[in-house]
Amino acid sequence: KQGHYDWGLRAIKSVLVVAGALKRADPDFSEDHILMRALRDFNLPKIVADDLTVFMGLIEDLFPGVEMDRKVDEKFEKTIAKVITQSGLQAEDNLVLKIVQLEELLFVRHCVFIIGPAGSGKSVCWKMLAKAISTRGDKVTVKDLNPKAITSNDLYGYFHEHTGEWKNGLLSSMMKGLGEIEDTKPKWIILDGDLDTEWIESMNSVMDDNRLLTLANNDRIPLLKHMRLIFEISHLQYATPATVSRAGILYVSEKDIGWQPYVASWVD
Repeated sequence: KQGHYDWGLRAIKSVLVVAGALKRADPDFSEDHILMRALRDFNLPKIVADDLTVFMGLIEDLFPGVEMDRKVDEKFEKTIAKVITQSGLQAEDNLVLKIVQLEELLFVRHCVFIIGPAGSGKSVCWKMLAKAISTRGDKVTVKDLNPKAITSNDLYGYFHEHTGEWKNGLLSSMMKGLGEIEDTKPKWIILDGDLDTEWIESMNSVMDDNRLLTLANNDRIPLLKHMRLIFEISHLQYATPATVSRAGILYVSEKDIGWQPYVASWVD
């Protein structure tokens, strides 16, 4: 059991969304094959390396004799590898896979947790994905902030205690500003800081299907269809199960990308 595993109703809905997209892309495939691929490919990003054998064993028991390769977009994977190399990093297969998994999660969920210890390559994943998508012509606008560096009031906004005047918060201003840009190119807000109940609970309505940030002054700021929230965190120790279930999860362990690419980049 890991703190970031969630097998509830929201996870089921996401698997069905993935399965629906696969069915529309390949209407002739049998539903067993499609469901197996959706279950496997949607859940693999969050599975810890040590649990992989158990998870794959369960999938094989549910779908005996059903084998299917991961859906590969070779052109996009080459773009990712090229962008990584241009940034002076190593285009390792595992890193490319994690970036592709992040893109697949962002297609299904509007909020994603990238979890893993420091130095495991979390920032590299979203930065390289943003660059790769931008090279396709969809320029990604990225705003990042550390929610732990300021108080909840500064994050969401508050009424000034003496004047009673409403002061806008950083996150609410950011969301409003991105929403007012007229194009529908991808807009990402990166929240890079540990989760705690104080600031994350106010995000629940944004992370829901409502996609609305409700403020104390009754303002409602929508997270539009082309906007995404990405949380970069080291653990989910202080998050409630309700919060965990609301987001897609990409788990990056120390073993996934390892230390060799660091050495290779340093030698280069």
